[in-house]
Amino acid sequence: MKRKEFIRTTGRLLLLGGITASAGYLVVNKKVSAACSVSPTCKNCRKISACVNPEVKQERGEVEITP
Repeated sequence: MKRKEFIRTTGRLLLLGGITASAGYLVVNKKVSAACSVSPTCKNCRKISACVNPEVKQERGEVEITP
């Protein structure tokens, strides 16, 4: 392995390790959530303000959940 290739490979691995460690830190400390809070179906819908779906009404705060 040549010196230039070794330095390039080492730099890439250090960068990858840093990104992985940072992501792991954020997930472990709950600064980033893996779950989506908005339904993927409704996320880009233009009709969300007039939607009658109970889940959407709950997201807008119009309906309270009753057990």
